[in-house]
Amino acid sequence: MSNRIIHSPELRLRLTQLGYDDKLSKKEFIEKVKRIYLEETGNKLEADIKVYTSKEARVGEQSGYDGIAIYLDAKENKKDEVYVVSQGSTDIKDWDYNIKAMFVGKEYSQAKATNKFVLAAQHHFKLNNNEDSTPVIGLSHSLAHDNNTTAHLMYNTFDEIYSVNGAQTNYYQLFFANAKFANAVRSHFSLSLSENDYFTIYDIDPNKLRQFAENYYKDKAKNIHQIISKDDPLYAASTARGFFTLGNVEMVDTNPDYPGLRSLVEDIPDEVMKEFQELAIQYTTASNQGGVNAAMQEILGVNMDVVNKIDDNMPKTYMTDQAGIDEMIRQLDKKVPGLLKRVKTITSNSNLIFSRLEDAGYISNQQKQLIVKEFTKIETELEGIQETLSRWVDVRDTGNFFGFHSNTKNKATF
Repeated sequence: MSNRIIHSPELRLRLTQLGYDDKLSKKEFIEKVKRIYLEETGNKLEADIKVYTSKEARVGEQSGYDGIAIYLDAKENKKDEVYVVSQGSTDIKDWDYNIKAMFVGKEYSQAKATNKFVLAAQHHFKLNNNEDSTPVIGLSHSLAHDNNTTAHLMYNTFDEIYSVNGAQTNYYQLFFANAKFANAVRSHFSLSLSENDYFTIYDIDPNKLRQFAENYYKDKAKNIHQIISKDDPLYAASTARGFFTLGNVEMVDTNPDYPGLRSLVEDIPDEVMKEFQELAIQYTTASNQGGVNAAMQEILGVNMDVVNKIDDNMPKTYMTDQAGIDEMIRQLDKKVPGLLKRVKTITSNSNLIFSRLEDAGYISNQQKQLIVKEFTKIETELEGIQETLSRWVDVRDTGNFFGFHSNTKNKATF
């Protein structure tokens, strides 16, 4: 909007980038804001500037959310604004969140933290948070767009959102995060109010659910503004089930010599994406309850504590923890075949997927062959686990512990 203090796309983009610089002191950060304004407009920024970080507010310590609030008070013009720059993916915690939140839709703690930080910043700057209060503008890139937009859709956190190359909003995530939206989905698609919603929501036709979500949030979408490069990987990923794009979108072709990745992702069959998603759901649910080891046990049936004991001394472990090994064997026998079937669905399409990348000029034939080979190795490792499982059954039935130890020295490992 032209009547804003930070009124141009260039100013907003540079403030967004500045929000990632955690090494600056507050004084240095404020000087940078002034310099950016002068460089972009040719005028001095006639406003008092204050900054406040999510770390100061003790927000995001558990979720991994990071953000900075910039308060501009142009007293002479009787105008003030708050800009909240939420950071995108910067570390492993963020990428773990990406899987759980945007691909699965079962995590939304960073979106909640975004709203909590905005409220904390308003309190810190001694501002009201009613309809006539100082406008709050969200600036974002990557994961931060999902956080800012989801917070806005759930809590009316922002007056305006401006993003560049953002991770798009996810209707599965909103189903679990926003009770009003969930009730509307249940009513429209005739879902029951049972725990089975957790599974049945993923069985709804993705295109129908996307269209419903876009219509449901169309009014709030008017305050969302995006600049998206056709070559950005997140734009390509946004064609997958779960994602939907809201707001006023300006598309930019930053590399006209390449067709962009989106058309390539669109060629991936939905059933393949669903297989990925179901694996991610298992990982998310289990790891939230007990970390990576719990996820391994849920997906593979492997109790890592028992595996570590077996690696140290198989005969002793079986003698002292027979019940643990027997239970793990039962779980492996139950889970590995289904997992292998799911992985084969993915690997059987890998050549198609990466051939399209090769045809578009993104990877060479040699790179394609290497990638397909690595995907195939995953399948081979699982088949090795099945073979190891068979040997474990023989050990349990025959008691030939020493034969197992010597014969499986170079077999698949966990």
